[in-house]
Amino acid sequence: MSKENKKETKKKTSNKCLYTCESIVDAYEYKKMAKYFPKRMYLPFVIKGTYLNILSIALITILSKSWIISLVFFLVYEIFLLIYYKVGLESYSERAFNNRKKREEIDINFETEFYEDYFIRKTEKSSLTINYSEISKCVENDTNFYLEYPSRNVIIIIQKNKCDLGLISFIREKFNNLENYLGDKFKIKGVKKYHNPNLIKTFMIILFIVTICSLWAALWSVSLADKINPQYGSNFAKNTWVFWCWLPVPLLSIILGFKYKKAGFKCTKNIVGGFIIGFLLFIYGSFCLFPTFSQDYSKIDAYKNIIDAKLPGKGELEVQDWETYFDEDKTNYTIINVYYDKEDVSNLVSSIENNSNWILSKEIKSELKILIPSLLRSDEDAYFSIYNKTTDEYNAIPKTSGNYEIYVIKYDKSDKQLEIHKFTYLYK
Repeated sequence: MSKENKKETKKKTSNKCLYTCESIVDAYEYKKMAKYFPKRMYLPFVIKGTYLNILSIALITILSKSWIISLVFFLVYEIFLLIYYKVGLESYSERAFNNRKKREEIDINFETEFYEDYFIRKTEKSSLTINYSEISKCVENDTNFYLEYPSRNVIIIIQKNKCDLGLISFIREKFNNLENYLGDKFKIKGVKKYHNPNLIKTFMIILFIVTICSLWAALWSVSLADKINPQYGSNFAKNTWVFWCWLPVPLLSIILGFKYKKAGFKCTKNIVGGFIIGFLLFIYGSFCLFPTFSQDYSKIDAYKNIIDAKLPGKGELEVQDWETYFDEDKTNYTIINVYYDKEDVSNLVSSIENNSNWILSKEIKSELKILIPSLLRSDEDAYFSIYNKTTDEYNAIPKTSGNYEIYVIKYDKSDKQLEIHKFTYLYK
């Protein structure tokens, strides 16, 4: 402490003490205080939740590779956080008090000395001198005075049952910004604090119905996401993260279910339904974490000469490596799937239809079909090109037995999909 501050403190404490009182602050008083200073109690929880939300968004952005998806996810959960912490402000305030008390960061017993221009707040460990002009907000209700001291970011509680009448009048006269809540019927616990119990019952019934329906709404949302950001083949589950966006609904049902159940309302169905639907949404949403086969489209360049057709400049490509795939005589199996549903494929189709290396499936000779994987033999309206890299031949049966590197390329005009099946074939 500087010399000037020491002199100022000595000067202040030399004045005559007008009133004294004691205060005992417990979790109940802390929860009451939260009602009159919601922003001070509410914002720290929201900021902490927003920080966690941003970390989650970073993960979602990596998985979805879409800032639009990430923004939607962020907004949904931010709205949920605002509601969640608003509803649970009392319980969170009590938890914060108990945690600070456990860490010995908060004092419980106080003695306050009132002087003409300032007051001194004392505990066993410290003493704080505050000018009345430094109090930014003063609130009075039937039981307490609450003095907001922004310099130290604290709320000072003065309990009126520990003050004499002279001190109560003195405090009222000292603060021009006194906010009067005398006659406030606010209570911390019990159904009595809810002025419209029938409204709460109706709301919880509606919330239960919405919770059950949220599973179907999530399924619809995933289908909508597939239209906006289509997925193909083995990547079909990539958009299932959308299920997580609906988790706030069952979570809210669970939270409010416990809250109002303690207050005497019948909310067991909300709790049970919330847990079941929440579990299903979480599991379905987790499918997006499964590994995918997506690859850079530029990898198609390695197969352009073999395909021998005019490929679009863009597309979605996936690569799957298998040891065998349905047919035991075809090993070292690799599938390259290319999807062009967003692209102009007119040049591709034209070049295939006018290329002798490509054959319509129903025109393929029967002896050549042994080279086609059994999985593809039922496709009657697709075009095929069978390339033997070992002999550098198209659509021809090997002349001698042995192992051959075969490429079976298929294009289906109906779904604008190109497939390359690469494997080692044992010809006998």
